[in-house]
Amino acid sequence: MTVISSSLAGSETTLPRAARSHAEDRQHEVATAHFASVWRFLRTLGVPSNAVDDATQEVFLVVARKLEKIRPGCEKSFLFSTAVLVARHLRRKYRHEELAVDPDDESLEPTHDATPEDSLGKKEEQDLLLVLLEGLTDELRTAFVLSEIEGQSVPEIAAVLGVPVGTAASRVRRGRDKFEERLKRMQMRMRGGR
Repeated sequence: MTVISSSLAGSETTLPRAARSHAEDRQHEVATAHFASVWRFLRTLGVPSNAVDDATQEVFLVVARKLEKIRPGCEKSFLFSTAVLVARHLRRKYRHEELAVDPDDESLEPTHDATPEDSLGKKEEQDLLLVLLEGLTDELRTAFVLSEIEGQSVPEIAAVLGVPVGTAASRVRRGRDKFEERLKRMQMRMRGGR
């Protein structure tokens, strides 16, 4: 955990490079390469903004415990599979709690907008995305996010979800259809239609 924590904080001073084991090096590489995408993935899966940091840490703690069982090159798939389970657990935990939206939530990604107006526009887009995603079932939402936001292929999605390729393809298609349907309804409401 020390290596993960220090690497995420941007400091590698915990252990001299020569003293770190191969496992610690691999842990550091996995955390450095995938931390941002796991954090964003959890956020789009409906993990409340006040719990996404803890959820991300939980994913990387699982990786630390099971690192020797993860085949090299399969780390991202393992991370996303673990993130799906962590998100499902947290959504159940918070299901009955109505959490207030954090107005300071930086949401999906850090922005480097030129003006405050650009930043506000990006925040509004991210909020809209999260609202639209909330209307999808967990299965459809996960497949849709993996495909449309994370850029995973259908076979990769099938591996992450532990389902046949046909099932993954169906979930992506149905998730996309449901998302587009919700987007159209929201656009109609915003234009004053019903």
